[in-house]
Amino acid sequence: MARVALVGIWQETNTYSARVTTLADFERFELVSGDALLGHHRGTGSVIGGFLDGLADAGLSPVGVLSAGAWPGGPPDAETTHALLERLEDALASAGDCDAVLVNLHGAMVADGASDMEAETLRRVRSRFGAVPLAAVLDLHANLSPEAAALCDAIVGYRTYPHVDMHACGRDAAGIVASAVGAAAGEASDADADTARGGVPVTAYGKLPALTSPVAQGTDDEPMRGLLARAEARAAAAGALRVSLLPGFPYSDVARAGFGVAVTAPAGALETARAVVAETLADVEAALPAFAGSYPPPAEAVARALESAARPVVLADLADNVGGGGPGDGTALLAAMVAARARGAIVTVVDAAAVRAAHAAGAGTVLSLALGGHTDDLHGPPVELRARVVRLGDGDYTSGGSYMTGQRFSMGATAVLEVEGAGVTVLAMERATPPFHLEQLTSCGIDPARASMIALKGAVAWRAPYAEVAAAAIEVDTPGCCPADPYRLPRTTAPAAVDPFTTTGVPT
Repeated sequence: MARVALVGIWQETNTYSARVTTLADFERFELVSGDALLGHHRGTGSVIGGFLDGLADAGLSPVGVLSAGAWPGGPPDAETTHALLERLEDALASAGDCDAVLVNLHGAMVADGASDMEAETLRRVRSRFGAVPLAAVLDLHANLSPEAAALCDAIVGYRTYPHVDMHACGRDAAGIVASAVGAAAGEASDADADTARGGVPVTAYGKLPALTSPVAQGTDDEPMRGLLARAEARAAAAGALRVSLLPGFPYSDVARAGFGVAVTAPAGALETARAVVAETLADVEAALPAFAGSYPPPAEAVARALESAARPVVLADLADNVGGGGPGDGTALLAAMVAARARGAIVTVVDAAAVRAAHAAGAGTVLSLALGGHTDDLHGPPVELRARVVRLGDGDYTSGGSYMTGQRFSMGATAVLEVEGAGVTVLAMERATPPFHLEQLTSCGIDPARASMIALKGAVAWRAPYAEVAAAAIEVDTPGCCPADPYRLPRTTAPAAVDPFTTTGVPT
């Protein structure tokens, strides 16, 4: 039975975030190897869960190498970078020979000592396994460099935002690898090595140096919905295996930021793949003005929500997007809700000191707090208030939604607080955790369906879990490291264009 190595090192890195990522963040979220990796993901809705199901369908044997992942945040420090790469090298050395590789990456990981973590990972994988078929799964927000792309035979990007297709993408990548392994096991190809390696697919990649706001990248809405439909029709007509639109992560000060397009095609179809990339990039460039938007400031958004007959109204805190690396302690919406006495409102905030104080005082106690605003000066100052401790918890929950279904997550210790005189409920947590699951609230005894409004620290990903709850939504132009207009952030490195080229799949 052919053996397929499974590797993953991933994080969406916000280089403007003051929240440094450490090895502890990976240990809390995911840092597993060998058979433990297989057990951790088997039966889940993760990318690697999709790898496992796809390989099982094809009769191929998975080999767990290493999977390391952390929530979005600031760049991992040098010690963490060294530790991750050292663990990868050790895991690769003990993996044995493999016939193919499946790699789970993000595409926008920037670490101290490895500014292009995807390329670093792929170089080490290729050094260990050589020119075997390799397929990589990328987040839709990947800032893929040409160096990393060149090491991939196949690229499968998430096609949905919110990301509800992670498992499907893993399964698709496994299917591509299985076909390549099957072709390699047959009679060796006589084709020129530049056009085919025994039936291994080819991939073309190109990129526009354009930054687009994540709030405009939702694939259920225009312009992404139309761009994706036209790209997939174009790819199908050309006989390509996969087209991936990668609008990228704009909150990273690197040249590889921008809007990328990757097309994977059958072996030998070099010109086909490049042509589809070029045509799709031209379509994207024409649509760039449609990504611009205008969003109300916090006080106006809260006033609109109070006037709305719909209940509950979700207020998306765009610039403190925890799923984009925000610290989660932004106070703009909290302050506006308290000032407006928005009874029935729910807001989350990261404040480890407040949580510790609440746990020390106990349920029923009234505390004076300076809540939130402790990370930096981008996300608003602390809000002085008095609040009653309603409920305390450990912050652990299992996802029942579409994002990494069946996996366990932890917010650290939590405290549910009710602000005196305002009727605003605050879920305070020790650690920044994005609003990807309803269980973030329900596990703490909060029923989101009964709220008047809910402030969620995210741009688009919250829509999947809250679709069954939210009656209306307002995207809010808050202050922070994930602003609605990414061009507000200072940049030291201009995004660079990448002319469409075909990857080689092997180191040069």
